[in-house]
Amino acid sequence: MKNFAQLLTLLAVLCTSNVTPAFAADTPADTPTIHEHETAAGTVEHKEPHSGQHAKVSCIDPHACCAESEKVLETLQTLVTAYIHGDVKTIEEHLDDNCTTFDESTGKLLSGKTNVVADLKSKFEKFAPTGETPLLSFTIDHPYARVNGDTAVVTFLAFREIGGKHPVKEKSQVTDIFVKHEGVWKKLHYRGAWKKST
Repeated sequence: MKNFAQLLTLLAVLCTSNVTPAFAADTPADTPTIHEHETAAGTVEHKEPHSGQHAKVSCIDPHACCAESEKVLETLQTLVTAYIHGDVKTIEEHLDDNCTTFDESTGKLLSGKTNVVADLKSKFEKFAPTGETPLLSFTIDHPYARVNGDTAVVTFLAFREIGGKHPVKEKSQVTDIFVKHEGVWKKLHYRGAWKKST
């Protein structure tokens, strides 16, 4: 219940706050990128061991306003890298037990780690390198982290490219909420909606 109360408080702050996240307006997915802790522009390719295919995960100009928010952004990048690889174990380690996700386009709310992970597993099957709609790349654009005690709000624009017979590029404006447990940041809430991008 404590986490749910924290989530409600943060959502109320977001609705009334005048903070403007550092978004880049409609930045294309093929913009030069910075990956994780690199300081030079460039895209890092991760070779999938079972398929021989390459997937790209990128982060453009992360903005941390304090040392603690840097840790939150590192956790975000760990989750994105695990997502593109279908690494369920790493994702589970970085999710709060009471985590929730809300898909704005469908109005679907998932509650609890078990349900969130089950939904991710179904997506991983769809986006697998050998599947009909392989996930080719995932970019987080100008993530901005704001920490308030043991909670943090991260906003960013996300881009993904999907291959297969009907390739598509999509984008989503994302809000993630993290909570800190014994010095470790865990994801409590995701909100976003994927839409076609040019």
